[in-house]
Amino acid sequence: MLKGFRFTMAAAVLLVGSEAMAWSTSPIHGTGAVGHTAQGYAWKDWGGGAWSKWHSVAYGDTAGDIVMVARQEAHSGSPSGWLPWVIETVDGSVNFLDGLSMTIGKEDGTEFIAYVDVDTYRLKVARRVGGNAGNCGVLSQWDCETVDSVDVVRTPSIEVRYDSGIQDYVVYVVYTTETSSGVRSLKFARKTGGNPWYKATIKANTNHIRLASDAIALDGTTPFVAFAETSVGVQVSQNALPFAIWTTTLIDANGGGYASMDARSGRREIAYTSNNDLKSASWSSSTATWTVSTVDTAVEGSYVSLVIDDALNPQIAYRKGSAPWLARLGTSGWSTMGTVTPHAAGFNPSLQLDTHAATDKAILVHCNSYHVVHATYE
Repeated sequence: MLKGFRFTMAAAVLLVGSEAMAWSTSPIHGTGAVGHTAQGYAWKDWGGGAWSKWHSVAYGDTAGDIVMVARQEAHSGSPSGWLPWVIETVDGSVNFLDGLSMTIGKEDGTEFIAYVDVDTYRLKVARRVGGNAGNCGVLSQWDCETVDSVDVVRTPSIEVRYDSGIQDYVVYVVYTTETSSGVRSLKFARKTGGNPWYKATIKANTNHIRLASDAIALDGTTPFVAFAETSVGVQVSQNALPFAIWTTTLIDANGGGYASMDARSGRREIAYTSNNDLKSASWSSSTATWTVSTVDTAVEGSYVSLVIDDALNPQIAYRKGSAPWLARLGTSGWSTMGTVTPHAAGFNPSLQLDTHAATDKAILVHCNSYHVVHATYE
């Protein structure tokens, strides 16, 4: 047993019938050429009963290596619910897209996308500015900028927070690099408002790293990143002041899947797969330890997605039985449910929660085997 860790087998309740299948699913992009999906959600109370919420899905159109986004909005003045999807091109200049990540600023619904053009080993970040005022093409809605252009590979992970002092966002990105001689590193970049990007190395001279699009999480102003490293296992790195200092802790030496992380109000949660098991790692601030539990077995693929809900409980999206599934931690332990009838779907799941409803409702974005991206609503 690892020092400072506890391993448990969690009892899971399987939901079937109407409770499990009362979900609706609709295609977002039907060309059959979609890859690298990620999504974001934000809700804003404007006061006086007025509110807005935003839900967006970023994806790569692999037919042309184009970064795309599909957006839904709902407002207190639109009682019928979500408005129709609006699809935009974010960046059509990518040579070969190799992963992307998305988040939405909770202050005003501003969308941010981090993505990698592996042909030029370039990490870029796009921010929606609207008004045809963007620099990412003629009459673009997006500003695009290069963060790093040296040896960047594979999927990045992005998160933002609004800084009221500067009236702008602080942007955090985690990504990986690999030199031509095979030297690998896990890296970090941060941008405050209009200042230049600050960059640092989290872990140098690593083995192969699996980094999920939702691997980074913020607890207040402190960034965390969860990742899997070949021959080492699932780890979490925490940033401390000054920003160049990162501390890394081993969570599970047997974990090998892409780790998803969320942090909220002192609660820190990580989900990942290990030998076809779905695992959860929970941080205890009172004991300063991580507790690892088995949530479900016989899962498919190595991608999962975790979000902490308003009750500060984790929910996890994953693939099982050729369909997207959801695991939810409650007072009686973990419950698991298949969200739709199996039809070769559930690839690369991404989870967000619609927190404006009376109770949190899951929104699960995933692809089917024909590379069509779907949104499944609880």
